[in-house]
Amino acid sequence: MKFIHHNYNRTYRFFLSGLIGALAFFVSIGASGQTVDFYKGSDCTIATSSDISTGCTATNYIFVQYQNFPQGGLNLPAGWTLKVQANGDFTNGTNVISAQYVSIGFNSVDGGPSGVSGTGNQALSKITPATLINTTTALQSPPHYYFVHKLNMTIAGGSHLLAGSGTYSTTLTLTLVAQNGTIVATNSNVPVSFIVSFNNSCTGATINSYFSNQPVFTDYAAQMAGRTVTDAVSIQYAPNQAVCTGWSLKVRANGNFMNGSNSVPAQYFALRFNRVASGSPTAAQIGVTNNAVALAYSDVALIDQSDQGFTAYAGTEHKFDMIIAGGNHLLVPNGTYTASLTFTLYNQNNQVVSTKIQDVSFQINSSTNSYTVVLQNSSNVVNMVFNTLANYQSGVSVSKARGLKVTGYSGYQILIKTSGSNLENENDETIPVGAVNVETTKFTSTNGAAINVYTRALSTADQIIINNPVSHPSHQVVEYNLRYYTAAADSRLLNKSGTFNTTVLFIAIPR
Repeated sequence: MKFIHHNYNRTYRFFLSGLIGALAFFVSIGASGQTVDFYKGSDCTIATSSDISTGCTATNYIFVQYQNFPQGGLNLPAGWTLKVQANGDFTNGTNVISAQYVSIGFNSVDGGPSGVSGTGNQALSKITPATLINTTTALQSPPHYYFVHKLNMTIAGGSHLLAGSGTYSTTLTLTLVAQNGTIVATNSNVPVSFIVSFNNSCTGATINSYFSNQPVFTDYAAQMAGRTVTDAVSIQYAPNQAVCTGWSLKVRANGNFMNGSNSVPAQYFALRFNRVASGSPTAAQIGVTNNAVALAYSDVALIDQSDQGFTAYAGTEHKFDMIIAGGNHLLVPNGTYTASLTFTLYNQNNQVVSTKIQDVSFQINSSTNSYTVVLQNSSNVVNMVFNTLANYQSGVSVSKARGLKVTGYSGYQILIKTSGSNLENENDETIPVGAVNVETTKFTSTNGAAINVYTRALSTADQIIINNPVSHPSHQVVEYNLRYYTAAADSRLLNKSGTFNTTVLFIAIPR
């Protein structure tokens, strides 16, 4: 009705060093013939999402060999040390991981002078050499001509390890330094590496889905209350070889819920994560919330950037509740209303990994639809015009003779209410709907028990405006007169200008 107012292979070199095994061997000679040689152990492998988070330590990774000391010619006072420096960042040929995320630390010693202790793990720098050991005894030959220091290499965990899979390599410079800072021996070509086999692209992962527990609305009260359907949508993940982290699950509605030409907008529906029905990770490990997510016609996130990856080749299933808001939008003809939803699995870089289209539905089989309510004789539009002072002073009345026709074969009540609490104009000005009254009178002559009719001030609340017992055949098809009117000199109408609109609903329910 209206008020109208005007105004993202490894390479080894081998040697045999009195030990059984193939080991890389490099020699660097100092000024007096002494050398800093080395061989190294197995590379760290970053293979899982947990490895990405925690990193990896290769214990006894670098074996530093001090040898070829001159007989009776070497005497380094206490305070001599070993230093390390990175010659560059780690690279797999394409991607780079900064050397700062890798540290070297002294672990143990085979032979040599006593009084050697480590300085802890030292992050690699390309600029400044880091001191690896402290010494409290002199290095002399004799008696020390050969000994070994064992060093650990630690790769810090973190997102920097998501640069891409491959073997990341660089070289180090190891330097034996006297207490006074003099370089005794150095080796500037000590190759080190680690392997990242973890792939965070989610390649190979797929999703599937199914819908269950279709809800049915059988009466007006249920339509107004809405419904939460537990475990309505199930999403199944088949990660295959993918163990990616940071994945997201999103959904979008491809249209409204439709039943023929009748529709209910998708905005009144929401999905809510309920539980991990099977598989891993857990909800807590994912970091998912149980907040309802309203459907939209573009992607909305159900799970946003999972904190943990899937387990390779182990299926996972998630259950989602469907929440249907109650209200006037469910006052539609009986039938099954269906919408198509697109679920999409994205990787951390927001790239599509897999999609699945799933139909979801609800059914209206309401007793309200056992009656026919028709607005006729142009009563679907009511214009109340205020263009003179007299209209305000005396009020305005608009009558619709035989404006409402109701057909029913059992007792019913007709409820009247408005879609909102105000009539509103284009400037967002308002008039309370209660300023308008509706009077109903019976037009059709009937026999038997009385049909009660009422006058009501408009409201968003349900109000009975007709009560028909249908106790006689003449009660089955009845026409009613409608009159809309305002009270005289109603201050709620003063100083208003423009066209003010609202929607009035007439609803039949069983008595």
